Amino acid sequence: MNVRQTLGYQPALDGLRALSIIAVILYHADIQWIPGGFLGVEVFFVVSGYLITALLIEERESFGRISLKMFWVRRARRLLPALFAMLAATAFVVAFYAKDSAPDFRRDVFPAVGYVSNWWQIYFVDTPYFAASALPVLRHLWSLAVEEQWYLLWPLLFAGVVAHKRIHSKVSGAVCAVGAVAIMAFTAARFVADDEMRINVLYLSTFTRSSGLLLGAAVAFLWRPWRSSAVRIPKLRRAGADLVALAAIGVLVFLSATQHVFDESLYRWALGLTSFTSACMVAVVVRPGNTFAKMLLSNKALVEVGRRSYGLYLWHWPIFVVVGARENGVRLAVALTITVVVNEFSYAFIETPARKGAIGNWWGQRSQLTAMRRRLPIALGAVFVSALVGTGVKVAGIEARDLSVDTANSEVVFVVPTTLPFASSLPGASTTTTTIAKLPRRVLIVGDSQAHSLAVNKPSGIEKTFIVTDGSIDGCGVYDRGVGTGGKNGTFRRNFANCVGFEKSWAKSATKAKAEVALVVLGAWEVLDLKINSFLFKVDTTPADTLFRTQVQRGVTALRQTGATVALLEVACMRPVDSSGGPVPALPERGDDTRTAHLNELLREIAAPENDGVYFINGPREWCNNPKISTSLSYRWDGVHAYKPGAKLIFETVAQQLLQLPVTK
Repeated sequence: MNVRQTLGYQPALDGLRALSIIAVILYHADIQWIPGGFLGVEVFFVVSGYLITALLIEERESFGRISLKMFWVRRARRLLPALFAMLAATAFVVAFYAKDSAPDFRRDVFPAVGYVSNWWQIYFVDTPYFAASALPVLRHLWSLAVEEQWYLLWPLLFAGVVAHKRIHSKVSGAVCAVGAVAIMAFTAARFVADDEMRINVLYLSTFTRSSGLLLGAAVAFLWRPWRSSAVRIPKLRRAGADLVALAAIGVLVFLSATQHVFDESLYRWALGLTSFTSACMVAVVVRPGNTFAKMLLSNKALVEVGRRSYGLYLWHWPIFVVVGARENGVRLAVALTITVVVNEFSYAFIETPARKGAIGNWWGQRSQLTAMRRRLPIALGAVFVSALVGTGVKVAGIEARDLSVDTANSEVVFVVPTTLPFASSLPGASTTTTTIAKLPRRVLIVGDSQAHSLAVNKPSGIEKTFIVTDGSIDGCGVYDRGVGTGGKNGTFRRNFANCVGFEKSWAKSATKAKAEVALVVLGAWEVLDLKINSFLFKVDTTPADTLFRTQVQRGVTALRQTGATVALLEVACMRPVDSSGGPVPALPERGDDTRTAHLNELLREIAAPENDGVYFINGPREWCNNPKISTSLSYRWDGVHAYKPGAKLIFETVAQQLLQLPVTK
């Protein structure tokens, strides 16, 4: 006999959703033991693909047709009210509290409303999705965009092609499974380790991430056990189902504990394996009868979390960013508490009423309501829209703040050297140059964000001695390919693919500034080990040294061709600390004095030949020898990037050396 004719509500699927959202939240909290928690999104995709397809199949079988209009109305009721509430609340917080997030919010909000955040991130956001940069409050909406695009396109394909009456459901399921495998193979074949743009596309695009959705759809076509007659050996089948579920859970736990977003293995096989194990979990929990795995996932607490998983996903990320949940355990606890409270309010008073058609019910019954009950929602809506417009105007007027700019030390003044030295006193300088430098000397500062901080925080009064121009490229030293690796527990990644052409940018800046001297500031990124494809260039090894020399020489050659004298600034001893709003965590490699010392040895070698226009410039000793200065956040706001007192220290230390350099301009 048949156990049941329809899928019905499956609480275990909500339990599976609960585990997935917990994994994602832990990943977003930067919990080190679950670097692959983002794979919870792939589990969501498989479950969504399964449920949507199963519902469409049952609707076609029950009514002989698919009502696309009602399908999309149900999806809109389920998704849009909570999304709009989150966007409105985030806009208000950004406008009046978390103003540093305003530029990113302003950039991303309209793509979020249109559910195209993934494509917007791929093609219109300069910063790659996984770059070590400030965290946009709407960055997480890419996955909801993928799902919404699926909800829009899949019913059309289902009604027109896949579920045609002449096509057997098993054929449709096989086609979906083959399509999923083909997309997985395409993703594996297209992965290139040091191509950040391509990784962006593979991770974010609707096409490459539809493999999990298609696999879930394949299960819906191929596996409908509730329509089968009772089995003869229920205990044996239950044991087999539990074995499959336990193996799937073990694989998902292993992948969550080992995978990183830049790992080659993730795109070669781990994403696909996550989809397959998730499909196995779905197949087990929708099977009639009780299994251990099904009972475990049907736990009431898990089910309630799963029912709220959509809202938890919507709300947790912007709250994490605003509260700074990644900074310490206390902030994380506060952020989690706020997330749970806000989401519960949203679930009870926005999501649930909207899903039950509260707005439509009010509209249909308005003629029977009192005047106050008719007008009150309209008045409240008008107030809300007015407040939203005012908030939008406020957000639009907030300018991006450069964290490198020191606004608290306006009285820092450059002390002009008492004597202007002759060029011949600098080691390596031409012994025939005897003229005093013509003031002010035009100095271009090139390099990474350290160079930018030095340029924008130059002390008052320096313009009489130096005309300083900023030619830095944020996030780029001299590496223009590969991935920098390191950080706590080795989880930090920085892809340098966007630094291609750094030497041309340096040369262009030197020409525009008519620079007499180009001061090269490096080291913040070069202290990391560099992985190019499968080869790791470890600092202080022959391959890494050769690559570093080659890259520095490329930049030096480009600068020298403009006629500028090149000054290689000593890599400073860094004392990195985690700083609120800082784009990069405190990397232990930056605080490793042996690494910075080795880079300085290589820079001295590059500058060693005399009379070639390239010189090594000694920086302040205090960065290594004076803890009161080296660890002072007034000198360097994160222990790496100079504020005005730090810039003053550097400029006064190097002034005489720069003034001694022979120039050709």
